[in-house]
Amino acid sequence: MSKLTQRELAAQLGLSYATVSRVFNGDTRVTEPTRQRVLTEAERLGFRGHPLARALRMKKSFALGVAAANSPHSYWTDVLSALEREARAVGYHVIVSHRETDSGSAAEVRFLVERQVDAVVLSPHPTGEDFRALQEICAGGTPILMLNNRTPGFPCHYIGTDSRTGSREACEHLLGLGHRRIAFVAGPAGDYTAESRLEGYREAMRAAGISGGRRVFPGGWHAEDGERAAQELLTAPERPTAVMTVNDAVAFGVYLALRRAGLRIPDDLSLLGYSGDRAGELLGVPLTTVEQPAERLGRRTAQLVLELIDGKHARPVFEELPDRLLIRESCAAPAPGAA
Repeated sequence: MSKLTQRELAAQLGLSYATVSRVFNGDTRVTEPTRQRVLTEAERLGFRGHPLARALRMKKSFALGVAAANSPHSYWTDVLSALEREARAVGYHVIVSHRETDSGSAAEVRFLVERQVDAVVLSPHPTGEDFRALQEICAGGTPILMLNNRTPGFPCHYIGTDSRTGSREACEHLLGLGHRRIAFVAGPAGDYTAESRLEGYREAMRAAGISGGRRVFPGGWHAEDGERAAQELLTAPERPTAVMTVNDAVAFGVYLALRRAGLRIPDDLSLLGYSGDRAGELLGVPLTTVEQPAERLGRRTAQLVLELIDGKHARPVFEELPDRLLIRESCAAPAPGAA
């Protein structure tokens, strides 16, 4: 990169330093012909790599915003890492605004938009009061892409994975092993991804002629939700022989509770998670799970959000990548007479 200063550039152009400085600071008092002349000459004389010159010339900040919810697990880390690699490869940087809870997002999105990011990727679930603020942001022209958490009826772009199909195939796997008393530890009510996984379970159970309603236990997204649900399912009138969970974090909580209760996995009870968290392979009994394609999802998220910035999609986008069942050791046929 050239070490040419703004004063030297001004001298080359026969303009005042103040005029050149105003151009690089986005001052609207500079006429458009002068602005274009400064930016064109800046690139010709060695300011090609100057981010502000490039941003002003192309009317882009070359920054992507990500509003992320708290997650200690590897799945989201892998998604964000792949997203950042893909973005950096084409000259973009990623700014992450993190919140502790799984829902609510307007403040984070507004913060990112005020930093003039070119688009926002949104992972927390919007709450009711967020919608007006997000609609205003969308109306302002900044694309918002919801990642793995769609809100039906809200006019935003969406990318995620096919949780409904993945959950149905996971339940079919347990049914194929001979299980009939299959419990499901659900996620937050009203959450698109959680509801999709619950519906996939219900579809498989209905197709097998089994009513699964009384074996659905309330939960959430975290390990402590799995521990609480495990206490309920262990005291159910007819204990299940297999448990599905809305994600791997919840499965980890169920796993701990079952082991503390002296139950053997999978001899006494089979356990199946969702997401493909790397920690699942490190358990004493490696966790069977539905693996989401984190690397591919992160790359495609970056590609799609760049397409939105370039105006390539006039209508809201809806994309879901396929998940796959990852069979490990935590599922087996039920004990004789237990199914």
